[in-house]
Amino acid sequence: MAKRPELLIETGELKGKRYTVTEAGLRLGRSSSNDLHVADEELSRNHCLFEPDGAEGIRVVDLASANGTYVNSVQLAADPKPLKPGDIVEAGGVRICIVAEGELPPPAASVSAVGSAVDLGLGAKPVVAAGGTPATGVASATKRSPLANVLWAVAALSVLSAIVVILMAPGGKRPSNRPSVDPSVVAKAGDLTSLFYEKVEADAARIFRYQMTVDAAGVLRVIYDDVPGENRHVDKSAKLSETALARIQEIFESAGWNELDEEYVGQDAETENALKRWCIRLVRDGKVKKVVVDNVFEPEAFMNVREALETFSRNELGIWALQYSRDKLIELSAESEKIADGKWEEREVEYGNLANAVKAYQEAVFYLETVNPKPTNYPNLKDKLRKAITELDNRYKEQRFRADRAINLGEWETAKEELRVLCDLVPEKSDPRHAEANSKLIDVETRIKNESGKKGGNR
Repeated sequence: MAKRPELLIETGELKGKRYTVTEAGLRLGRSSSNDLHVADEELSRNHCLFEPDGAEGIRVVDLASANGTYVNSVQLAADPKPLKPGDIVEAGGVRICIVAEGELPPPAASVSAVGSAVDLGLGAKPVVAAGGTPATGVASATKRSPLANVLWAVAALSVLSAIVVILMAPGGKRPSNRPSVDPSVVAKAGDLTSLFYEKVEADAARIFRYQMTVDAAGVLRVIYDDVPGENRHVDKSAKLSETALARIQEIFESAGWNELDEEYVGQDAETENALKRWCIRLVRDGKVKKVVVDNVFEPEAFMNVREALETFSRNELGIWALQYSRDKLIELSAESEKIADGKWEEREVEYGNLANAVKAYQEAVFYLETVNPKPTNYPNLKDKLRKAITELDNRYKEQRFRADRAINLGEWETAKEELRVLCDLVPEKSDPRHAEANSKLIDVETRIKNESGKKGGNR
């Protein structure tokens, strides 16, 4: 008799391990209460669930995760997705290959050797594929000479200009660890092929770069560098929904975009000893429109588009904190930590205080995500968060056991009270644990109501 496929972990701390999906299912997430526990910041606490599908199959369900679950590069909706050998499941930084029991995974596609890379000192390095072809396209040459001062003596600006030209060139795409995308599953907003937006500000003391891209598969990526300045680096990406892709289309329908010239150029960067440059390149309907604004006041139509793109990307990726200074973020983090400490101290007063403490500690850590160097209290803050999460997980398990025990014994009134406590313990409605407890509570209350009705009818 055929047996269910297995999970083979290909990346992360569980790399190389195989798992059989039991009748109870296997849950993957950042929380230690999961069957597959991975300490990956891109994972939600309870990210996705692998469960049996019929007598011989398995399927995966996304548990309302923040960054989504992907099967063969396609983001899951709310419905379960059946899996077969050869399928690739990706959740955060975890990549899982579905294999038949006892068999080796299918051979991976060969990968070309990576060529040389240019290091600007900004953290993210542009990749050049084998043969010298830039990973994001081909360009002829930069048109800008290096600045004469000490900063540009090390060719930072000329290298940066080369990167900009390479990234703007048509025909290429960013390397990815995701499988190639079948054209039939590319987002329905198919007239948007790609988008590139970059803002660069540089002078003798600082280089700032904000880069946003959307590829043909609908993946949004933002790279943010500020050196030495705030000394912050961010590199985040996420699959966009069709609604989000449509929003990008709306941004470019704003008045004036189609009438913009290709280039607006002011003072030469070497003369000014500074550079302030914006570039937007849009490919849709088989046409390319690129607008560059170089050391000059930007046209209003251009400013409206690029501000809308920055707001969109920050909201989609949850990186809106970039707009705040280092000192402001440390202040916001301290305020959240103070709230969390208060909830932690009163965790025995109300059931929901422990979950609220976890949420506030997470917010405090989030504010410091892009801050470098981290403040001295950061390790202690992370310890507080881990401690709160562990205690909440333990309490949840104990309370769930009591509720399930009452259900199994048919003690419906007791079960109702235990389930209410469980819902209060994890009050966030988007938390799968709350949804599960609430579903059981509704069922128990229905049973009590039906039994009460029967007794009343027999009088």
